[in-house]
Amino acid sequence: MLAVTGNPSPSVPSNRQIVLYLVLLATLLPEGITGATPPWKWIDPVQLVLVFSLYGPGVLLVRELSVRWRTGWPGIALLGAAYAIVEEGIAVKTFFHPTLTMLGDLGWYGRWLDVNWVWSVWLSLFHAAFSIAFPIFLVEWRWHHVRGRSLLGIRGTVLVATILAFAAMFDHLFLIPYWPGWPHVLGALIAIAALASASRSLARRVWDRLPAGRAPSRKIYAAAGFLFWGLSILVYAAGPALGGHPAVTFAEGGAMIGSVLLLLRCASGRPEGERYVFAFVAGSVGAFAVWAAFAELAGIRGMSLVGIAFVLLVLRLDRGPRQRPAEAITPSAASREP
Repeated sequence: MLAVTGNPSPSVPSNRQIVLYLVLLATLLPEGITGATPPWKWIDPVQLVLVFSLYGPGVLLVRELSVRWRTGWPGIALLGAAYAIVEEGIAVKTFFHPTLTMLGDLGWYGRWLDVNWVWSVWLSLFHAAFSIAFPIFLVEWRWHHVRGRSLLGIRGTVLVATILAFAAMFDHLFLIPYWPGWPHVLGALIAIAALASASRSLARRVWDRLPAGRAPSRKIYAAAGFLFWGLSILVYAAGPALGGHPAVTFAEGGAMIGSVLLLLRCASGRPEGERYVFAFVAGSVGAFAVWAAFAELAGIRGMSLVGIAFVLLVLRLDRGPRQRPAEAITPSAASREP
């Protein structure tokens, strides 16, 4: 089912092991560092099935499609947003539910046509990064021999797509007793298809047309990651208090997103570009490590340890190889079938 290739050296894990690492990271990072799944819930087998059945197949499917379609990172980001709709729109229905506790004021702020638009944009950004792009990047940073290579065969890709579809449908029917109208579900499916199509045919061309100036220092990228996600919490979660109107919130968020995209574009295709992107990822994880500390103060026990653990993981990964090829931050540029 998985594409098996010889290990370059005894110390390099097999494809199956890398698949396992990717699934673990894509599940533990977004659910753990935010407190969405508190530390004590990880011993609940039902909770484990619920989270792993979405995040694991999701990140594997996105990576396989990006490799086969040669989308590069812009396409991975769009596919990550499509995954966010699968999880938060179809499965958990937070994009539509008006009264879930986790939504807070975002259950009414920015709600229009029975869609929580501010929450939807914020969660799409988060999942595209922390659930999809960051885990893929960190795994390929550590084991760069797998860049541009499929980890699953055709049957494996079909299998993870089937598991994801089944898990999303099961959650939709049985997890939360709220039923959005069929136009909302149809609209979500159309949006998923549109994002997938754009990732394959449009994202790379648009990305390449963005201006690419000289990349600043790694410290700037680390600070940018920290500030972007720290400010995103204020801009979106505190939108009712700080923005006052959803249009203001969207304008503030759009300005931040545009600035970060231009900054990342400066690192694209450069010999040391991947190290700048790693600094951005590290800063992003650092922002949510601080969030985890506040979650501990709010009563979610063990969150400080979770934040520290992810910071230590990033620091350990930073000890990896120092020299990277120029095409390193476009992992699907030279897709190779197993």
